Amino acid sequence: MLKRNYYDWRYWNHLYRTMQHSINNITVSNETLVPYISKPGIAFSFDDSARILDWCKYGIELFGYYDVKATFNVNGVHTIEGRRDHTQEEIDMLLELQSNGHEIAHHGYKHRNANKYCAEFGMVKWIEDEIKKLFSWMDLQSHSKNKEKFRKTVSFAYPYFSYSEKMNKEIIPKYYKVARGHLIGGNLIDFNSTGVVPSLCIDSHLLREPSNVNKILKFAKMACKNIIFTSHSILPEEAKWEEFGWELTENEGRWRTSPRVIQYIIDEARKLDMEFYTTAEIGGVATFIDPHFESCVRKKLHISEDKWILIHELMSVKELDLRNQNIKSLDGIQYFINLEKLNISQNQITDLRLLEKLPKLKHVKKDEYLFDQAVKN
Repeated sequence: MLKRNYYDWRYWNHLYRTMQHSINNITVSNETLVPYISKPGIAFSFDDSARILDWCKYGIELFGYYDVKATFNVNGVHTIEGRRDHTQEEIDMLLELQSNGHEIAHHGYKHRNANKYCAEFGMVKWIEDEIKKLFSWMDLQSHSKNKEKFRKTVSFAYPYFSYSEKMNKEIIPKYYKVARGHLIGGNLIDFNSTGVVPSLCIDSHLLREPSNVNKILKFAKMACKNIIFTSHSILPEEAKWEEFGWELTENEGRWRTSPRVIQYIIDEARKLDMEFYTTAEIGGVATFIDPHFESCVRKKLHISEDKWILIHELMSVKELDLRNQNIKSLDGIQYFINLEKLNISQNQITDLRLLEKLPKLKHVKKDEYLFDQAVKN
């Protein structure tokens, strides 16, 4: 155990020193730090939708509602159980994660190693089989009860952290704004990033003692940069794979992080007054669950369908008239942090909790019976 703890410490201390060397000077600013724009934060990024059961069982309570946001990188098939199709129940669970504020991003339709697949079949076929096919699959899915669909996809996570610069140029910005890799340079990420971004893996074989990330969090805070922490399953140390009916090799079984470790990182980030972002948000992109809401925003700001809606573009909006637009979800309203007046009357909105995220909002026009319904729920 002592030997393991030493190697754990040495690995993360090396990452910290690399981080220090990547930035020559840190200038302390007296300006107010703005979420999504200049306030540093962390993003949790979880791979492989085959793990949806443990993501929901332990993640929903751990992360809360639009509180600690995370990115869940999904495949079009269940990669552990013979690449079978995802069940409707699993799709519903992914959409429920989305409805709690999390990003559902891409991780390759069948989780193929991009470098190996391209070497054997070529770039065009990889994009067709792993990228386009996943877009098509997600477009076909909806929640069995409320018919909610997936948001527009912004980010991609390379399976096995395997990629090349040529791949990045092929898929960014044509298909995504951000692609997540692994260790790159100092592993710090700027706001409004485009292209491949680094991440630090916190699975149990790389991070057993969570206090090893303390110096990294503090340095990112001082440098006003962001960090992505990558993981796979969310499972307590005592949980067994057999509970899921899986027979995994020793190597496969290492890809998990305990809620204890994640909670520790959350608590330390809170102490430093850091934000919690999704990968899309680090990329500076605002997304919306409700297509009618998104359409209203595009029309107001004159943003065409083929362009990303950038979060900083929403900062200047102080008044928003959404009346009678058949809107059901206010997801996306949290990016309008300077909003003062809002009209959401004559819609189908039943949940107003996201309005609490708007510090300058003073006037809200709404249908009273819808407000009463929201309170009861």
